[in-house]
Amino acid sequence: MKRCFEISFFLKCVGSIGTFLEGPVIAWIVAQYGWSAMFTCMIFLSIFGALTSFRAARYQRMIKLSTSSVSSLEQIIS
Repeated sequence: MKRCFEISFFLKCVGSIGTFLEGPVIAWIVAQYGWSAMFTCMIFLSIFGALTSFRAARYQRMIKLSTSSVSSLEQIIS
């Protein structure tokens, strides 16, 4: 149970850091390169986020399938 709290705390901290850095980073990109670069950056970051989410979901599904197959194999043996 302690591990769950540690993971939750870590994720909340990472989210807060992202929110804190979002404003200055957006302002810097817009000031240096303009709004068109900002929109292009947001498109690439959205695609990157979608790909990493799909990969994490696939990895989680593989883990779930491997644990369920092990438990069903144990049921067959016993």
